[in-house]
Amino acid sequence: MENLTIHEMPELESPRMILGFSGWMDGGHVSTGTINYLAEKLAAPRFAEIAGAEFYILNFPVSTVPITVLADGARTVVSSVSPMEFAAIFRPHTEIKDGIIRQVRFPKNEFRYSHEANLVLFAGEEPHIRWREYCDCIFGLARQLQVPEIYFVGSVSSPVPHTRDPRIHASVASEALKQKLQEFDIGFGDYAGPAGLVTFMAQHSVAEGVEMSNLVLDVPHYPFLDMPTYPKTMLKAIAVLSRLLDLELNLSDLIAASDRTEDQLNEVMADNREFGELVRKLEEAYDSEEAAGDEELLRRLIDGIDLSGGEDKS
Repeated sequence: MENLTIHEMPELESPRMILGFSGWMDGGHVSTGTINYLAEKLAAPRFAEIAGAEFYILNFPVSTVPITVLADGARTVVSSVSPMEFAAIFRPHTEIKDGIIRQVRFPKNEFRYSHEANLVLFAGEEPHIRWREYCDCIFGLARQLQVPEIYFVGSVSSPVPHTRDPRIHASVASEALKQKLQEFDIGFGDYAGPAGLVTFMAQHSVAEGVEMSNLVLDVPHYPFLDMPTYPKTMLKAIAVLSRLLDLELNLSDLIAASDRTEDQLNEVMADNREFGELVRKLEEAYDSEEAAGDEELLRRLIDGIDLSGGEDKS
């Protein structure tokens, strides 16, 4: 674990660990937002970190101009992408003021702890490379602290309405753990596609002797609205974690933020006929539990929304 730096080892009694990652499953900033909210609410100090430059592609070579291929009906649109814009996605952030280099900022991967809640919190950026070594840092620290349970909380954009309760699904590596989570009204589904780091971790957790659960919640897929954070799903995530871990937290501030966001979306829905019709269709699919089957249709409906009040003629 040469890439793990421990500044101080907290005195905890077999604490549980909660993970959040930016990137793959952080829709509405629910994954990282949940960890940051808990860290602030519990006044959790930082005590360890994973090296920020060892697990990321920082300089993606661009020898030719990459392209974006878009399907537009029966046509194919090929548009060029700036090599600098493409490479900038991977590079660390720097700040230079009046010619003086003030900082070069690499991805952060930090552990925090709470004596009060007997918790370890981890917020990081999903690594690009060397997944096994990265996971060894997390599991290695978990072994030292004798962590029995790890929970990842994440979120994905889905065709669900903001007027309904966000759904939560889990993936685990054992039938026994699945039965345990079912007692908390957590669903389970099917998936086949690209895997994230936490899926690899959950599968590996069996060999580590740790129970790891990946909890993934829905956030509304409203790409035409500026909605970088979605507190309603974060509220649901923290409420479920509170039940699982017997946390006693005052969530009144998060409840207020959730209510404000829903009020704002309801105002847009009242002012825009197309958006209102979309929400009604999403509600029908949600209430009949047919959202998965209608997902392609609903995404097309979403993409056709014109908030300026005009109608899509394509």
